[in-house]
Order: sequence, then C-alpha cells, then structure tokens
Amino acid sequence: MNNEVVSTGVAAPATVINKTRKSPGPINQALARELSRAEFVGLAAQNAAYATGIGNRDIDGDFVSAFLDDVDAARTKMGAAVNHTTAHRGATAAEKKAAKQLEAGMREVQKAAKQKYARTNRIALADYFIGKKLNGSRSNLAQTSQTILGKVASDELPGITTAKVKALGAQRKSWLDASEAQVTAETAALDSRAELKTMIQSIKDRKLAIQLAADAEYPHTDEANAATRKEFALQPDRPLVIL
Repeated sequence: MNNEVVSTGVAAPATVINKTRKSPGPINQALARELSRAEFVGLAAQNAAYATGIGNRDIDGDFVSAFLDDVDAARTKMGAAVNHTTAHRGATAAEKKAAKQLEAGMREVQKAAKQKYARTNRIALADYFIGKKLNGSRSNLAQTSQTILGKVASDELPGITTAKVKALGAQRKSWLDASEAQVTAETAALDSRAELKTMIQSIKDRKLAIQLAADAEYPHTDEANAATRKEFALQPDRPLVIL
C-alpha cells in the first residue's frame, strides 16, 4: 500500500490573528516612566548615606531638592497637559457640530434659491454657491457663509423669512465662537505639551548628572557597590554608558 502523500498544490490557509489596536491613553506612559525613574534616582541621591559621596562631585542637597521639586512640577504639568488635550478634543467636537448646523442652514437657503432661479436665471445660482463646497476649510466656510448671508438679506427666497435669516446669522456667530474656542484650546494643548517636553529634557539631563556622579563614586569594579548602584538605577557590574 502506497502511503505517499500527494500534494494538491493548494497552500494551507494562513492562520489569521486578530490584533485589537489599543487607543493611546490620555497620559504619555513613556514620559510617566521617565519621571518615575528620575524620582527613583533623586530619592537615592537624597539618602544621607550617599549625600557626602555624590556631594563631593557637585551633586549637593540643593541640587537634589530642586531636581525632585521639578519632577513633581513636571507631574503637575503632565496633568495640565492632559486637561488641555481633553479640552481641545471637546472644543474640536463642538466646532464640528456648529459647522454642520451652519451648513444645514445654508443648504436650506440654497434649496430656496434653486426653487426660485433654476428655471429662470441659473446664473444667479452662483451667488449661493450652488454646486460648490460650502466648507472644506475654516476660511472657506467663513467666506461662503458670509457671502450667502449678505445675498439672502437682500433677496426674497421662497420660505426664507427674516427670522430664518436672523437664525442663520446666529448659527454663523455660534460657529465662529466655537472655532475661536477650538483654536485657543489647541494652542493651550500644544503649549503645555511643549513646556512638558522641555521640563522632561531638563530632568533627564540632571538625572544623568546624578547617575554619572554615583557611577564615579561607587564604581562597578567594587562588588560591594552593587546594591548602591542599583539604587541609582545603575548596572551593578557595568559602567554607565551614555548613548
């Protein structure tokens, strides 16, 4: 009996692994870890047992206290950055909603304009941007809405009352206010993130200064320093390498 397996020439289906992508959280975990590492090293430097040793290498008590204060300030700044980012997202959503409401009001005017001019004066449709984009950008919506408001105020369109024209003007004002709030919130979010980045870099530089002092004071070549080096987040058996 022939037990030889004959290939059909058809490849076995590949195993499909569904990977669910997690959305990033509000806190930058890499920065949070950096602050935790910095605090860990700072607390070691504040230990009275090591103060004299690293103090002889320009890492005195004032340096360490200011360093730990700045770590705490960076955590506060990170919280503010989260709040500003949340506010920016909320303002962006509000701006989009206001823009859609404004567009809806403008489209009602466009429909009335088509009813009046589509069969008698198609050239007049251009005044109401018939067939053109009403939005697409903040500047475009600002211009198209102002132009339509100016035109409809002096025109008589079926179903478009003075009250509706006034309401359209109010919708435009609401959108402009929401747009300004969105820009302000975005600026605050970007500024807070930039300030946090600067603070983190300063903290990283000073953490490295502390570690370099500890690396020199408690060299890896002496096995008795292993535990101390771990307190400064240093490898017990290798020197600190600056990349």
